[in-house]
Amino acid sequence: MRRIRIRVVAGLVIALSALSAFAFEWPADAGRFRFGFGAPRGGFLRGVEFGSADGLVTAADDGELTFSAQGPRLPGGYPLVAGSLVVVAHASSMTTVYAGLKPGSVSSYLKNVRKGDVLGRSSEAKDARGVSFYTFDAKERRFINPMIVMPSVSDDKPPVIRSMALSLEADGSYADQSKPIRQGSYYVVVDAYDLSPSGSQSSPFDLRVLIDGSERGRMVYDAAWAADGRATLFGGVGVEEGAYLVADGRVRFGPFSLSRGRVLVTVAASDYASNRREQTYSISVQ
Repeated sequence: MRRIRIRVVAGLVIALSALSAFAFEWPADAGRFRFGFGAPRGGFLRGVEFGSADGLVTAADDGELTFSAQGPRLPGGYPLVAGSLVVVAHASSMTTVYAGLKPGSVSSYLKNVRKGDVLGRSSEAKDARGVSFYTFDAKERRFINPMIVMPSVSDDKPPVIRSMALSLEADGSYADQSKPIRQGSYYVVVDAYDLSPSGSQSSPFDLRVLIDGSERGRMVYDAAWAADGRATLFGGVGVEEGAYLVADGRVRFGPFSLSRGRVLVTVAASDYASNRREQTYSISVQ
């Protein structure tokens, strides 16, 4: 079963990578994005967030501007949280979405958009949200990690694994790993991040948990969508967002049954450029 799951994940990533043949370009300086796909931004970020001040935001490819709005509310009265929204449909069945452009800068007069056309300007983010950019597969109804369909970004820094904790399935409390723990069922809660080009803490592209050398969980940050009223993450496994994300931004794998003896828990994190880091924790189970 594990080998089948890995093949499914790998196949999806290969298929999504083929979309890069459509030659999208980053809508702003790729070296300035603050948070990437999956970053905990009040929930799982389904795109990339830029933080540069007063920079031009341009169309990622040729297409048709199908919607634009700016102001506190959409035409139907719904709140427009980001203050602006521009949607461009492309011949590839991909749609790009640009949110949070500087008020008054949105180029609403455009209809047929050429790659590089100015859609608006970014505003200074600081502690607030900057411009968010999303790539959406209109055919599959899924948000795709922009790193997959955009030009590669120079990156030679591996992710950081800050900590691993064991959470009891019964009550959600955390086990004291400095002392022997009782055998039973545990979640593995991971705090890991990858630095974005601007130095902010974003998410790795690939996270794995191994127990005694055997891979027991893997999440590839490739896609996110909604189905039956549930927010769902990752094309290979399709986990619910609420079951994966912890309120403080950490992520959760499991539960796994830990038997008596010495147990080695390994966390491995990779970014999209294949920089990798892993950390092993020795746990005494009684």
